Amino acid sequence: MKATLFVVEGDADLTQAKALIEKLMGSSDPADLARMTAQVRLIEAYERARWPRRAPSLPDLLTYLMDQHGLRVPISYPSWEHPVG
Repeated sequence: MKATLFVVEGDADLTQAKALIEKLMGSSDPADLARMTAQVRLIEAYERARWPRRAPSLPDLLTYLMDQHGLRVPISYPSWEHPVG
């Protein structure tokens, strides 16, 4: 059996690789599932190299977590905007 995989080195290769995965997704043949797994790993390696993850900054992380839990930062006004008396 000949196994065809695409080494992903650019957008054209990525398109071909994704098309192959779509074709193999409906199969229940163990050989096709192994090909699909191998192709997914090649795509993952390409995407990690092309779009590396960055650690979020602390303010971004806190903003995200607060948003996920429905929390908001109360608005505090400087004292010069609302004089007393």
